[in-house]
Amino acid sequence: MKKLFSRVISFFEKLSLKSRISLVFALSTFLLLMFTIMFSYQSMSNILTNKLHATFNSNLQQIRLSMENTIEDLNYVAQQIAFSENLTFKLDDYLHSSPSYDRVKVYEDIKNELNVIQFSNPSIGLSLLYLKENDEYLFYNHGVKDEFSLDHEPLLDEGYNMHTYGPHISMEQYKDKYVLSVARKLDVNYADDIYIYLESNLDLTNDLLEVENVLNHANYILLDDTRHIIYSENDTFPFNSSFSGNEKGYGKHNGFYWFEETTEKGWSIIALIPISEYNEEMNQWVILMIYIAILFVFISLVVSLLLWKTLYKPLNEFRHEIKLMGNNNFHSEIVHTKIPEFVDLIKRFRNMRVQIVSLIQEIEQKERKRADLEVEKLKHQINPHFLMNTLDTAKWLAISGDKQELTGLLTSLNKLLYYNMGKLGVLSTLEEELDSMTQYLMLQQIRYDFEYVTSINVSEEVLQAPVPRFILQPLVENSLYHGLVDEGTIAINIHLEEEIIVIEVRDDGRGMSREKMNEILNDQSFKQTRNGMGIGLNYVKRMMERTYGNYAEIEMDSMVGKGTVVRLRIPYIKGDLK
Repeated sequence: MKKLFSRVISFFEKLSLKSRISLVFALSTFLLLMFTIMFSYQSMSNILTNKLHATFNSNLQQIRLSMENTIEDLNYVAQQIAFSENLTFKLDDYLHSSPSYDRVKVYEDIKNELNVIQFSNPSIGLSLLYLKENDEYLFYNHGVKDEFSLDHEPLLDEGYNMHTYGPHISMEQYKDKYVLSVARKLDVNYADDIYIYLESNLDLTNDLLEVENVLNHANYILLDDTRHIIYSENDTFPFNSSFSGNEKGYGKHNGFYWFEETTEKGWSIIALIPISEYNEEMNQWVILMIYIAILFVFISLVVSLLLWKTLYKPLNEFRHEIKLMGNNNFHSEIVHTKIPEFVDLIKRFRNMRVQIVSLIQEIEQKERKRADLEVEKLKHQINPHFLMNTLDTAKWLAISGDKQELTGLLTSLNKLLYYNMGKLGVLSTLEEELDSMTQYLMLQQIRYDFEYVTSINVSEEVLQAPVPRFILQPLVENSLYHGLVDEGTIAINIHLEEEIIVIEVRDDGRGMSREKMNEILNDQSFKQTRNGMGIGLNYVKRMMERTYGNYAEIEMDSMVGKGTVVRLRIPYIKGDLK
């Protein structure tokens, strides 16, 4: 041991300064990293294991409670029928009477009473009365399979005059789902034994097991009180085979992790999860730690190299500070030195940086003001052709004496002009925006004689959300003048998707090619339509960029001859502008 230590010291003394620094940094980083990885792995393993155990135990408890509640409902209804003196009396009368009108009436009374009991218990599926010796069933509420049998495998619970079966295939005609059932003998004075047979209305697989599934690849099996499998979703654990467990209620078996929940009756539910999926989250964490280890080693080598270059440290730091400024970081000051030449150079450099920051801020303010002016110019610019044509329509309505339509036209025009040029601020509520769009559509319907139908579907929760003014009217105008031909439909749908307001304007008009659609989306020029107000998609794009930045987007989808859809996605802001 002493000889080995001497060799290590001798080897270290032969190394250069650069090699020594690199070796020390590599060893210290490696040891620290290995300790961190081992400690983190153990901690993460315990945390993930406890989390998954708690999740699956809770999941199995929910499934157990659901199945026990279903069985309790079946038993309750069976007892309700068995202890009904009125029903027993009528059934006795029906069985001992000969065919007659009175017998038919008694049959209907029994049927109605059973229907009332079943209606008040929606968890009940197929129900009937079964005469065992004659192999005859009466008063059934659904069609019954020809191979009907009172007894089924497996027997889940055996009691006095009442047995619980399942899971088994339903005896209801045309239904192949797994159900639970109860058969109870009725105390009726008759030569043949009479039983009430009830099935659950729930599909065991889809309604009780899969609906509570925690992982995509989890399977479930059911065991009776002798540890034999009475229901299985996994071929590795076939029906009627034995399953061995332990007192812990979880473990590994045939490539699966299993978790067990036992009931008071002795039967139990087991969840099976492939080991590969169970360990998937841990494996992802291990891969991440490998990447972090590689990064740590790399950083260690870089730092050791910089320490070796002590004479060039001020220059390297100064170069790094210049690089940070090139990456728009104008506030970092990393150079600290007492060399007079470097002190003077750094002082001049930082003075220059302050001036550059000031110039950039000044340019940004000017550009922001210019962009605001351009948007305001577009917003307040109304096409004179649109205004003249609307006033010309008003003149002819006045000449024709149609005062009601004239009043409606002037009212809509007045509201539209007020909304466009009034001092309402940059934002308005979505409800006000919809009202302005409606006024525009009313003007267009009065001015032109071609027919089109407009439908508006808006979620009430977003009506008071603030939005930029005039983002709906340009979309409707495009559908009206560039989409529809002589008639058609314009649908406006507005709803909320995870804190995002989705505004969709759809028409069934002529549509357009993808090249034309891309040209419209990427066009930055302002093109004023002759018939519309002149506030086009260019304004919408500019206003969304100015208001939301990169948090909003505009989409188009069109098919020639089928129609066009324009979709806006903007952040949902709760509040009321009023």
